[in-house]
Amino acid sequence: MTRPKHRDKELDHVLEQAWEKGWRITRDKRYWKLWCPCEQKHFKTVKLTPSDPGYKRNLLKKLGNSTCWNEERR
Repeated sequence: MTRPKHRDKELDHVLEQAWEKGWRITRDKRYWKLWCPCEQKHFKTVKLTPSDPGYKRNLLKKLGNSTCWNEERR
């Protein structure tokens, strides 16, 4: 299976990081959904067309604070 690509280069980098960490990535009409590989099945949505210029920074902060983003893969 190949890694999905986002049109925005900065957000594509976030998808790439998630893919490397073992997260499952699905796409809906308006957003991407990142699914954590842990037993608790955390997920985070990523907008296809964000309007906030600090969206990537805020997204990475939320991922780091509310999910197991920083944990090592088992």
